[in-house]
This record gives sequence, structure tokens and C-alpha cells, in this order.
Amino acid sequence: MSRKQAAKSRPGSGGRRAEAERKRDERAARRALAKERRNRPEPGSSGCEEEFVSFANQLQALGLKLREVPGDGNCLFRALGDQLEGHSRNHLKHRQETVDYMIRQREDFEPFVEDDIPFEKHVASLAKPGTFAGNDAIVAFARNHQLNVVIHQLNAPLWQIRGTDKSSARELHIAYRYGEHYDSVRRINDNSEAPAHLLTDFQMLHQDRTNKKEKMKTQGDSLRDDMEDAVQKAGSATGCTDSNLIVQNLEAESHTIEPSVTALLQMNQGTSKDAEKSLEPGDRVKQRGPSCEEAGGGSRLSGNQGRNEGRVETSEARASPGEESRARKKSQCPKVTNKQRREQQRLEKKKRQEERHRLKALENRNGSRDRGREADVNTQVTLVKTFAALNI
Repeated sequence: MSRKQAAKSRPGSGGRRAEAERKRDERAARRALAKERRNRPEPGSSGCEEEFVSFANQLQALGLKLREVPGDGNCLFRALGDQLEGHSRNHLKHRQETVDYMIRQREDFEPFVEDDIPFEKHVASLAKPGTFAGNDAIVAFARNHQLNVVIHQLNAPLWQIRGTDKSSARELHIAYRYGEHYDSVRRINDNSEAPAHLLTDFQMLHQDRTNKKEKMKTQGDSLRDDMEDAVQKAGSATGCTDSNLIVQNLEAESHTIEPSVTALLQMNQGTSKDAEKSLEPGDRVKQRGPSCEEAGGGSRLSGNQGRNEGRVETSEARASPGEESRARKKSQCPKVTNKQRREQQRLEKKKRQEERHRLKALENRNGSRDRGREADVNTQVTLVKTFAALNI
């Protein structure tokens, strides 16, 4: 048996071969990255200037700008410190806190360290000032501070590194340039040393949807209560007991009580007049009966009386459907007394006073909110628009 065949027959040889191939692929990827960095234009060259201008224009379209930090190997912690505290002077403290967190959570970060470098050596090197820090340090920083870090890149989607699943988590926005340098991202008019408060739109949109649902639910409950109150007031003012009829009049009058009550009263008056008119033909027939009796004889009287009775019955039969409906409406909407009208006017006046009070309170609330915004302009959250984002 040859050596190759013997190696294939040994148990576990397939796993070692796969591990060797994986390490070879990783080394090739690192060599390609190093070559790409060597071929990148030097800082200060025309290529870097063009990239800076393009990046600035991209952020300007979002209402943002770059706040540059020194490229001394501490740029990541300087940029994160500027976002968190408003300045980058504590970058060494942030570096050490990040390294300490990685050591405490070693099982989470050790698998991402390069195979040929021990974890202890990696964190010891990362703790030294001037050592370039990568994605593992950003993840550790985000988890340690329970916030999310959003990375802006030129002509690329936003990268969001989540340190917590809280929907109200704070966000720190940094820019990654030249493949090796980090800067802080600020509002375009923010020149202060206050902490940055930026929020990506996909999180804001989620909050807006939740707020809109709650607002719509509250408005729906309020509208139902207002409608029930309006029906009750209109019924008390007119004496009408048909809630469906009252609702129809309220909807026709844009849910305004006063015109609805007027319409119900007019309907009641019209019903009374129609009922009186429907009785006039019968009355005339009954009045003609005695005159016919005086003019003619007994047989003639009986004949005329029979015909007149037939006319009365016919007129009553013809008027009965309308009379029944009008009588039904009349029973539902009885005649309004002066006392009921005064009560109606009192309720309408009270309603107008309540509406004026509500509008005045709303104006005062909006005014105090605007004053609060002006007084605390440095802590307001600025929405950052994005069309695509990648989460880590």
C-alpha cells in the first residue's frame, strides 16, 4: 500500500485535509486583502481626494457630514468616542474597555481570530495604542455599551452591527474609508462637542408604524365615543328614539349636532302636516254626506251614502301605507317642547366650549413641545435615510 493510500485509509484524515484546505483559503484571502491595500492610493493623492469628495457628497445628500479623526491607528475608537461622548479624547479608555470585554466573553470572539495567532496574543496586541482594530472590536464595543453601530461606506449599503435587540437602542454612526480608516458621521450643521444622536430610517419607520397603529386605535375609540355621545344628545334634544335615523342625519350633516337636530325637528313637523293632509279627503266626504241627505230621498240617500262610504274606504285604503309610516315616525320623533329646545341649546353651547378648550390645550402642548426642542437641540434625533442595510 502506498503512502497516499495509507493516509486515505487512516481515520480522521478527511477532517484534517478539510481543515488544511480551509486555512489555505483563508491565507489566500488575507494575501489578496494585503495586495489590495498596497495598490490603494496613498493619503493625499488625487485618488484619495476624489474618494473623499464623493463620500462627502453622498453624506450631504442625507443631511450628514464627515468629522475627520487622526489616522494614527486609533481612528476606530476615536470615531466611536466622538459619537458616544462628543469628543475623541478618551479613545485609549474605550480601547481598553473593549479588550476587557473580549477577554470576558472569550468564547464569543476566539473563533474569529486568525488561526495562526493565539487569542491571548491577539487581545494583547489590540490593547496597545495605535493597533488597527477591526470588526471584532466593533462588535465587542457595541455589545459592551448595549447599542448599535452603523457603518457608512462609499457606494455601498449601510452596515449595522447590533449590540442589542432593543427597539429603542442608541445608534453610533461611523464612516469607513480607504479600506482602513474610520471617521465620525455628524449632522451637516453639527459642530458641537455633544454626543451624536442619529437614527436610521428603517428603525424610525418601524416606530412610526407602531405609533400610527396606536394612534388610529385611539382615534377609532374616540370617534365611537363621540358618535354615541352625539346620538344621545340629539335624542334628548328631539325626543327621537330611532338611533339609526339619528345616525343617518348626523352623517349627512358631517357629525354636527345642531344641523342634525334641526333636520330631525323639520322631519317631525313635516310628518305632522302630512298626517293632517291625509285626513282632509275623508273629512270632505263625511261633510258631503248630510248635504246629500237633505237634497234627495231615502233611497237616493242610501245609494249616495253607500257610494260615499266606498269613497271613504278607498281613500283610507290608499292613504293607509303612508299614514302608517308617518305615524311610526311621529311616534319615534314626538313634538319637541320649549324645554327640550333649551336643553338642546345648552348642550350645543357646552359642546362648543369643550371643543374650544380642547383646541387651546392642544396649542399649548404643541408650543411647549416646540420650546423643548429649541432648548434641547443638541439631543434631538436626526433621521438617516437608507435604501439598503446589512445587519451583523
